[in-house]
Amino acid sequence: MGLSRFVVGHDLIIQRLERQRAEGRIAHAYLFTGPPQVGRRTLAWTWGMTLLCTDPDPPCGSCRSCRLMQASHHPDAIQVLPEGSSLKIDQVREVQRLLAHTPVEGPYRIVLFDQAEAMTTEAANALLKTLEEPPSYGVLMLIAPSPESLLPTVVSRCQILSLDPVPIPRVRQALEERWGIPPDQADRLARLSGGRMGWAVQAAQDPEVLAEYADRIRQIHELLTQGRAGRFAFAEALSGEEEGVRSAFLETAMAWWRDVLILASGADLPLTHEEDRLTLQEVAGRIGVEGARAALEATRRAWLALRRNANVRLALEAMFLDWPAPMRENP
Repeated sequence: MGLSRFVVGHDLIIQRLERQRAEGRIAHAYLFTGPPQVGRRTLAWTWGMTLLCTDPDPPCGSCRSCRLMQASHHPDAIQVLPEGSSLKIDQVREVQRLLAHTPVEGPYRIVLFDQAEAMTTEAANALLKTLEEPPSYGVLMLIAPSPESLLPTVVSRCQILSLDPVPIPRVRQALEERWGIPPDQADRLARLSGGRMGWAVQAAQDPEVLAEYADRIRQIHELLTQGRAGRFAFAEALSGEEEGVRSAFLETAMAWWRDVLILASGADLPLTHEEDRLTLQEVAGRIGVEGARAALEATRRAWLALRRNANVRLALEAMFLDWPAPMRENP
C-alpha cells in the first residue's frame, strides 16, 4: 500500500513519489502546496517516513524508524515552525548547521519547513545556499499555500507537488472506515470539509471546530440583512482578526455562495450546506443566477487579494459592495 497506508487521496502525487523511490531519484527539495488542512504536511512527513523506513515496503509504520517519525522524535528528521509570525534566518542557519553532519541512523536527513510562506526574505536567501549546494543526504520539504507565496528563486530549486481537495466521497469513506465516524456524521463532515481531510478529522475530534463553522454561517445570515454600515463594521472587525480567522470566513462564504448558485441555476449538484437549504433557496430565488455568481466572484476576489497581502479592510469592503442588497430578516 505504501504511502496510501497513511495518506487519504492524492493518488497521482503518491504514485510519482513512489516511482522516484523505486528508481532512486529522490529530489533534494520538495514544495508541497495547496489549501490548509488538505494533507500537505501529512504527505510530506509520511514521505520522510518512507525514506527513513527500514521495511522493504515502506512506510511500514511499525519499525523503529517509523515509530520515531510518528512521535516526531527521529534524530534525522527536523521540523521547523515559525517563531512568532515568521521563519527567521537564525532558524535556517541552525538547519544548515545540522545538515553539515551526516545522518545519525538513516540514509537521509529530512527537514520540513512548515508554513514556509512565513519565511523572511533574509531567511529565504540564506536557504538558497543550501538549495543550490545540498548535501547528498539532505531532503528539504517546504509547505506553503502556493508557489507564488515564496521567492521565485526558492521555488525554482524545488520539485512542486500541488495537492488538490480530496473528492468528498473519498473523505466520507475514510472517516467511516479509518476513524469510525457514523455515516450521517461522516457525510456532513465530508461535505463541510470541501475535500480537506485534515479539517474533517479535526472537526470529528473537536466539537469546537463545528461550533466555529456554525458561527460563520450565522454571521453570513446576519450580513445578508444588514446595509453597508453594518457590513463595513463587520469588515473592520474581521480585519483585526488573525489571518486564519479571515481565511476561514471567506472560505465558508465561498462554499455558501456556491450553494446559492447551484440552486439558482437548477444544477443537479450536491449542496455543501444541505442543512441550510431553506435559507439558500430563499436567497437563490431572490437574487437569481447573476446575483449569486456576482457574490461568489466577489468573495473569491477578496480571498485571492488577501493571499497577495492586499489591504484587508479595503478588500473586505469591496467584497460586501458586490454582495446582494439587504434582505428582510425572518421574524
